[in-house]
Amino acid sequence: MINLRITEQQFDELYPNLQGLYEHLDQPIPHGTPASVVERRYFSSKLWRLNNLYTVIGKDGKPVIFRMNYAQHRVYAASRQHPRIIILKSRQQGISTMWLVSFFDDATWCPHLTLGLMAQGTDEASTLLDRVKFLWERLNPDIKAFLGVRLTKDNTKEVAFSNNSTIFIRVSFRSATLQRLHISEFGKIANSNPQRAKETKTGTLQALAVGNTGVIESTAEGNNEFRTMWNASILAHESGQMTAKDFYPIFLSWVDDPDCTQPVKQSEDGEATRYFEDLELKLDRPLTPEQRNFWITQRRELGGDLYQEYPATPEEAFLASRDGTYYSRLFNESCVRRGHVKADLYDPNLSTDIYFDLGVDDYAVEGYVQWYRGEYRIVREYWNNGYGIEHYIDEAIASGIEIRDVVLPHDAKQRTMASSAPGTKKARSTYDIAREYIKQCKLPWGVRVLPKAPIADGIAAVRRMVPKLWVDPSCTYIIDCIHNYSKEWDDKLQAWKKTPRHDEYSHGADMLRQVAIGVRESAQSNDSRMAIPKQHKPMTGFAI
Repeated sequence: MINLRITEQQFDELYPNLQGLYEHLDQPIPHGTPASVVERRYFSSKLWRLNNLYTVIGKDGKPVIFRMNYAQHRVYAASRQHPRIIILKSRQQGISTMWLVSFFDDATWCPHLTLGLMAQGTDEASTLLDRVKFLWERLNPDIKAFLGVRLTKDNTKEVAFSNNSTIFIRVSFRSATLQRLHISEFGKIANSNPQRAKETKTGTLQALAVGNTGVIESTAEGNNEFRTMWNASILAHESGQMTAKDFYPIFLSWVDDPDCTQPVKQSEDGEATRYFEDLELKLDRPLTPEQRNFWITQRRELGGDLYQEYPATPEEAFLASRDGTYYSRLFNESCVRRGHVKADLYDPNLSTDIYFDLGVDDYAVEGYVQWYRGEYRIVREYWNNGYGIEHYIDEAIASGIEIRDVVLPHDAKQRTMASSAPGTKKARSTYDIAREYIKQCKLPWGVRVLPKAPIADGIAAVRRMVPKLWVDPSCTYIIDCIHNYSKEWDDKLQAWKKTPRHDEYSHGADMLRQVAIGVRESAQSNDSRMAIPKQHKPMTGFAI
């Protein structure tokens, strides 16, 4: 009897149109079965073939007959319902192996298919090629004879069969026409080579014929093209606007992986206990003692990378802190797991101030900030470039939010020709323009400029602010900045410098410094107004 790695209830939920097949998967071909019965009862079922015919290298390094686990069944069942799938996953769920076996099955049983396996690099391509050859070498000679298929081409880039089906293994497929495509660890590709990630979208994905199976899978790996595609798939799915070109999103949590257990009892600290309580509430299910032991053990080994490698929710997957970042780990621990990232955070009963990081030729960012009982709430964001302060004031007017103060950084009083009104020669400061424009629009808003403060002091102030911070998940750029604002890296010394790196995340981080150093006591207290508690919506699968 085959040791199936999925229960009958799970199988029937995933394959509602295949009820009754579960027991059939557990039946090897009896000796002496007529060929016609073998073909009709066994060989005609791809699920049976996938769980009986193919040999792979197991986790212990030994050859073993491939049997699909629950996670592999989930993604395969989804592929029967929608042709394109994007998979956000925890580690070691065997997804790449499953698609390798599935595509090999397609190539040997179906003629005239072109199948693409996209590798991260040349070393990974070589490994994929070896695994394809291993599947062929270990395939039962009787099966090869039944199929009448032989190997006709075997080189470093492809494996071809006599039925005119070919498995290509490359790092790009722009010039090909594919009926199957699998891209493994796209997040790693996007991190190491953003241009190649873009080429994957504009080239490789366009080579996949519409309606055919395409799979992208990866761990999160931070803010990159994979994350963008994951968010796009969530949006298409939740809006009911999925097309054959869209990717169906599947998240594979470590909580659902039966291998993510540890029998050795571990001591829980306060952070672990809070995490488990919040997670059980969010998932509406208890964690076993063995699962809690596993998480504590992995945290000890992986540190801040735990949430990237073993996420429990889609939101958690993209919250991995990186060495060198100033706020990411603190934000994860103080805000995310305490439920301080909340939708519909804006409260019309509270005063709202707008804090700016200014730029004309560079990015300018405005954050809409409220305070309640000593806590900071970032309820809205807007950022753009190439515009003067009037544009951002217009954006604030259009938001319909009642503004109390516009708070500008210390350099807003510097005179600059870039902020002069059209048709005039007089240079005016951003501060002057803001005051005059607000007066012209007859708005009761105040305008104030913050004093200059050392960057190090501002960073320290933000760190003090984060434990008291709430953020609306619609503020995706600010959240990105919190996670990615980092120190400079010294290639020569192979160490982090003490100075922050200037990149696309600096602007939102600078705005946060303005908030942290510029709050007035009267703004923090809001004693004159009472906030009416609001029912917050649960977060979706968006990567925050």
